[in-house]
Amino acid sequence: MLSDDQGDALAQAIERYRRTGDLRSFFDLIDDIEPYGPEDRRGPGLDEIGQSFTGRQVVDIGLWVASDWDEANARVHVVETILERTQSSILLRSVTARRTYLRAEVTAIGLGDLLDTSVVEFVRTPPVPFIDFREWWNLGEEDLRRVDEPGAVVGIMDDAPATAHPLLDGCILSVDSLAPSEYPWQQPGSHGTEVAGRVLYPKLAEELRDLAPITAVGTVRAVRILEPDPNRQGNPPRFATYAVPHELVADAIRHLHREYRVRIFNLSVGYAEPFNDMHLDPLTETIDELVRELDIVIVVPTGNVDIDLNGYTTSGHHILDDKPEFFYTPQHRLSEPGPAALALTVGSIAQSGAPAEIPNRFGWRAAAEAYEASPFSRSGPGLGTNNKRGNKPDLIHFGGNTVITDTGQVVSNDPGASVVTTSSRRADGRMFGAVNGTSFAAPAVARVAADVKHAYPDASANLIRALVASSADHPSPAETLTEPHKRLRLYGFGTPSSNRATDSDNRRVTMTYDGEMSTDTVQIHPLPMPEVFRRGSGGERRITVALAFDPPVRRQRREYLAGAMTIDIYRNIDPNELAEMLVRQDPDESRELARDVRQLKLDPGTNTFSNATLQVRTWRRKKTFVDDDDTFFIVVTHKAQTWARQNSEYAMQRYALAVTLEDQNLVQADLRELLTQRVRTAARVRVRT
Repeated sequence: MLSDDQGDALAQAIERYRRTGDLRSFFDLIDDIEPYGPEDRRGPGLDEIGQSFTGRQVVDIGLWVASDWDEANARVHVVETILERTQSSILLRSVTARRTYLRAEVTAIGLGDLLDTSVVEFVRTPPVPFIDFREWWNLGEEDLRRVDEPGAVVGIMDDAPATAHPLLDGCILSVDSLAPSEYPWQQPGSHGTEVAGRVLYPKLAEELRDLAPITAVGTVRAVRILEPDPNRQGNPPRFATYAVPHELVADAIRHLHREYRVRIFNLSVGYAEPFNDMHLDPLTETIDELVRELDIVIVVPTGNVDIDLNGYTTSGHHILDDKPEFFYTPQHRLSEPGPAALALTVGSIAQSGAPAEIPNRFGWRAAAEAYEASPFSRSGPGLGTNNKRGNKPDLIHFGGNTVITDTGQVVSNDPGASVVTTSSRRADGRMFGAVNGTSFAAPAVARVAADVKHAYPDASANLIRALVASSADHPSPAETLTEPHKRLRLYGFGTPSSNRATDSDNRRVTMTYDGEMSTDTVQIHPLPMPEVFRRGSGGERRITVALAFDPPVRRQRREYLAGAMTIDIYRNIDPNELAEMLVRQDPDESRELARDVRQLKLDPGTNTFSNATLQVRTWRRKKTFVDDDDTFFIVVTHKAQTWARQNSEYAMQRYALAVTLEDQNLVQADLRELLTQRVRTAARVRVRT
């Protein structure tokens, strides 16, 4: 945006840069300068109504930031003139210097003129909440029909959930306390009830919106380790004070695992500040040690960033005006225990991109569009030294949104933009509440992990993690971040799906391996490649490989993980030749094995996952490769850290693979049937001992 001098200062600065090189730190970052035109002003919803509609259309118009109220009012007058000339009219207005929004009923000509007007920043159709809060606000037990579906139990370490809640009754099998009998617990808050609801009712918002039966999936067992903090405003949850946090969590997990054989856990806890990788907290290390020792899956959130009443984050950025830059500031980094290398770490995205539709609320805006990262969600990359790594978060799910009023004030739990879940917060007995936070994204992923456990009871924790990650898809806003490491730091591998994680069909088939290998070795897994997949159906085909492993950890070491693993895929190569190439590798100075098309170019690159125990890499192809061999080879490489090589207890490394072939344009052939005919027990070639 140019200043009031209509570009004179910019022109002078450019001339100064041209002559002397001054201001190079600014101008050298500019790739191009181009006009802000009609296409740039087209906001969400306009593509759906078309370029030239008939009749009238209601739209919202946002104007550029003004220097003062008089300037804002003058810009409104410009828009009014255009609307009057084109037989259009203003319905609502919210005018301030910082934010001016108009709702108007426009003709096709009026819309075209607005898109060509310089004072206009954007034009969009009015945002609509995912679910109208009036659909659930006053529902009672008699208004709902509950259906129970079988599923694996999830252990939650939280505040005590309300077992008498009509939707939780019978689904919460136990609520245990390991505190001394004399410990003076605070009265339970609503956090545990809200988290339990997100575990048990993964499609609650959709079902309420569609007036469908409410489906409870699986069951919950809880250990109470949190309670409301009486010393803080709003009484947010705190750890019980009878023990330190890592002991509370460890005792709870061991109890649920020992007494009830629980293997999927949710811990919706995040510290208030970003983690310090020089002084990792004992809680993070404890979680990683328990995952490895007990062969369990623990799901944790990235943590939440504080947003003040005026919409500013702790980095000084505004959640509307500075998006997405603030996500990559040090103040927005993960909080512990989010960096736990062996846990599934979950960030939050918005399910709804609009506030509740309540009279006299025009000009209120949700900070995130639907499926965008929630402004409070912390970002990666987690532990490690490679600046372009993307090891955390692993996944995302719906955790709510933040709303800004027309006067610039923050509304934290707007019923239209937030997540709907079971609640015991309200004294009037209301069954549901609107909540925000990564605490409510994590349990939705725990449900997916539990669904995998239910489908495959004997699967290791590594295989469960690999299948959950292989099922994930990026939402459309993630695709606008073209740099892979930035996309991964905010969205991880995407949002997982229980159906995709547990089943295959004729167009998408997942094959798995669940086992171990000697440390500092390489193993080769044959990958069958049917001719129909190599020939293709004209659309894009994908080979996706997910790897999960569980090395020991040491928080006092610079290299937190005792070992690292990588995955590659080769084609058109004899397995004996490939094995011979691998044997010649120096484990400390590995070289590129095949500098030609025999090595598939997987995305993202290997260095992205240098500190990740969960990796997902994909090869995309549109052209046919029917002349390739009918077997590709997955190469899994392990390298132990120097400090771990003398550890006699670290001679073997457990790992799991989930490899997916997908061609959504396949019509006649059945990819699943073709692979079922070919797959046998995987023949592995072990080299470099």
